[in-house]
Amino acid sequence: MARLRIKEEARQQKLTQKELAEKSQVTLQLLNRYWNNNMQRVELDQLEKIARALGVRSGDLIVDEGKDH
Repeated sequence: MARLRIKEEARQQKLTQKELAEKSQVTLQLLNRYWNNNMQRVELDQLEKIARALGVRSGDLIVDEGKDH
């Protein structure tokens, strides 16, 4: 199962949800769902906007929790 690590990345950069939503030009409602990993599916274009705002690749925001470490 995969999860998003938007919250962790934003906190490292000291960004609030509201600041990141504005910077990435996505709705606060959508960002909140992704931030809390409370979504059925991820819209890749929206994830790309968030990644760009954080200065990372969209793939960097996805963690496969099924991987053996």
